[in-house]
Amino acid sequence: MTSMQNIQPLGETGPAISHLEIGTGHTDCHARFYPALYRLDLIRDEGEEKIDLGFSGSRLLERLLQAPGQVVPREELLAHAWSDRIVGPGSLNQQIYTLRQVLGDEKKREIIQTLPRRGYLFNPKFLTGQAAEPQPMEAPVTANAIPPFAAPMEHFSRPLAPWRFSLLTLGVGSMLALILVLALTWFYKLMFQTPVFSTEVQAGKAQIIYADSREDALQELVMDTRSLSQQVAELATRPAKLVLNLTAGFYEILCMQPDGGVNWLMVHRSQLAAVPNEHLKSCLN
Repeated sequence: MTSMQNIQPLGETGPAISHLEIGTGHTDCHARFYPALYRLDLIRDEGEEKIDLGFSGSRLLERLLQAPGQVVPREELLAHAWSDRIVGPGSLNQQIYTLRQVLGDEKKREIIQTLPRRGYLFNPKFLTGQAAEPQPMEAPVTANAIPPFAAPMEHFSRPLAPWRFSLLTLGVGSMLALILVLALTWFYKLMFQTPVFSTEVQAGKAQIIYADSREDALQELVMDTRSLSQQVAELATRPAKLVLNLTAGFYEILCMQPDGGVNWLMVHRSQLAAVPNEHLKSCLN
């Protein structure tokens, strides 16, 4: 069982925030993982890069770090990271791939190791620094504490009514699942009542909804992801609806399923041209 260090931000007098020091596969770079903030900071000589792991990604890494060097079964990881809904093994595979990308471990796979038919383990060699006892702190915000959608959903300068009504064709379950995922993804935006804009593109049998808090960034988002939309068009064997947005350097792709479920894929912008077909297929299907 690992324990956590505490860090006190400069200029603040509140309680210290527990974190873990982690080695990475990046050159001259280590990471600080803050489970309560669902965040990983990449520390380099030239500065820091803050990465929002999201609820499931943070919970998954947290569970692996609770028992470094020990195999954590896939079923246990699924239950810990997605305790509020039922997801398939494809979601776990995609999230592990995303964590490896963030840690610079997607090729060597030395940090998060796969044990076929058993599960995953975190390599204890990549835990760095001396651990200290964590201080009491406020409970982290959970999905239940997230306020309802208060920001207007707009299609450029108009309310996004076509999107809302078209969701009814996917069923109430699909709409609720989408709202839950978007609430987690855009929590920090909603806290500041920032409107979200969208535009739609047809890619073969797939309809891709591009969303961003800045209206002028939508066309750039569409242009930057042309290779991905072409890939989706080739892989979609049935009508599909996707939502795509860019957050903290990561493209988040939500694939809505006919049965009301939502598959989720997260890709770093530097890896956009190299997304494996099997990952997109898992998201689409």
